[in-house]
Parts: sequence; C-alpha cells; structure tokens
Amino acid sequence: MELRHLRYFLTVAKTLNFTKAAEELHISQPPLSRQIRELEEEMNVTLFDRQNRRVQLSSAGEVFAERATRILTNLDSAVVETQRAARGEIGRIAVGFFEHIAYTLLPPLLREFQLQYPAVTVELRWFSSAEQISALRRGDVDLVFVRSDPEDEELQSVLLLSEPFYIAIAKDHPLARKDKISITECSQLRVINYRKDVAPDYHLLINQLCASAGFSPSTEFEMGQIYASLGLVSSGFGITLVPASVQRTNMTNVAFRPLSEQFATSALYLVWHSASQNTVLSKFVQLAGDIASRP
Repeated sequence: MELRHLRYFLTVAKTLNFTKAAEELHISQPPLSRQIRELEEEMNVTLFDRQNRRVQLSSAGEVFAERATRILTNLDSAVVETQRAARGEIGRIAVGFFEHIAYTLLPPLLREFQLQYPAVTVELRWFSSAEQISALRRGDVDLVFVRSDPEDEELQSVLLLSEPFYIAIAKDHPLARKDKISITECSQLRVINYRKDVAPDYHLLINQLCASAGFSPSTEFEMGQIYASLGLVSSGFGITLVPASVQRTNMTNVAFRPLSEQFATSALYLVWHSASQNTVLSKFVQLAGDIASRP
C-alpha cells in the first residue's frame, strides 16, 4: 500500500463516481479502478458497494476513509512542521548568559525573538563569564555570550558590541558633576574591582587602568557581579567601572560618567560550535546582531 492508494481511494469516496474521480486525479478510469481493486484485495475487504452503476462506501470503506483522511492530514502536518524546522521557525535553543547581559541586551533580544518565533523554546542557563566557553564545550548550551573571542577553529563567533567603559559613582559625589572622569582622578577613591575567578578580563583591565594612574584598586572588596558593585557605589562606599550598556539600569543614587581613557573597551561576542546543525541558532544570532546594533 502506498500513499497514492489512499489519495485515489479518498477521491473516489468523495465523488462516489469513478469517472469524476479519474478526472480530478488526471488519470484514466481503468487504472483507477484497478488500483482500488488492488487495495481491496490487499486489505481483503470491500471498500465500495457497486450496484446498478451506483457507488457507495461500504461500512468498511467508511472506517477506512476516516483513518486514511487522518493519515494524510498528519502527513501534511508533518511536512509543514519539518519545513518550519528547516527554516528555524520551530525547535529549541539553549543559551548561556552571564549577569550583566541579563539586564542589558538579553531582555529586548528575548522579547523580540519570542514575538518572531513563538514556536521556538528558549532555555536560559546562567554561568559566570569565565565559565561560558566550558559550558559550550560540554554541550550544556548551544551558544554563549562571552567577552573575548576564543579564536578556536571548532567554534564560530560574531562580535555584537564593543563599548566604552563608564565610571559608576554616587550621584552626590563631587566628581559626578563632571561630564567625563579620568582614572587619574580616582586615585584617592576606593575602586571596587571584580573577582578574578568570575570576570578575569574585567579584573585585569581595571588593574591595568589603575596601575597606569599609579595606584591599585581595592583588594578587600572584589565583587562577583556588577549589580553587587553598583549596590556599594550607591551607598557611597566606592566607585567601579562598567560597560556603557549598564547605564540602562535604574540604580538609586548611581551616576554613570564616561571614562576619559577611551582605549578601555568591553567587547561582547556570541559563540557556538562551527559544526552545529541547529537551524534555530542562525535566527537567534542574526536577531542578536540586529538588537545590539540599535542605538
């Protein structure tokens, strides 16, 4: 039994006329009649009652018509769903992210992605920025946000952002009245650094910036998350450096001022396995690039 047998049968069942059915199927009547007879012989049932040139579905034919219709409908649905999967319109994707992405780029990206691809399941998994690539290599996620290009042939990456650093400072501090702040002006302030094990790139950069001005950041108060650092800043406990995009946060008593030393920048990449066959991935990467490029 082949799918064409089901289509032939259902066309006859609909028209109850072999001549009309043959015309709809664009075949001659004798081959159609032969196909139906072969189908009945294979199933060892009578599908049509043929009396006085009238054709009616038998009780067995009525059951088979219902089941055959269901089979072809499911087949058509399977084809459509398969095509949608090939276009990346359905499926799933697991995304690794770290803290400050959660309140800058990720919210608008997820909102628009879900609007455009409502049938795609997005799984979010938090790792520190230092752990992102390891999670990708383990297969925990399909792609990750990172702050430096891994430069690995097995991995593919795209640069989403390259943004300057800003000084986060209490609004009532005298320096907050300035349009820009140099790192040299912060030598007498407590500069809150990030933990080396959590954000090694930021930890090193802040150390280098402070060293260029002849002092060191605080070694007693190193935070694992930007929000924790901003909490200390809001209390007037010290200052910290953050990527420009963090200005989108609403933290009480915190002002953000550009850092005069513009050579200090924070990059953001998306990284995934070069051999990935996940068709949803390309849709996510493209939209991430679009969102990141918006002012």
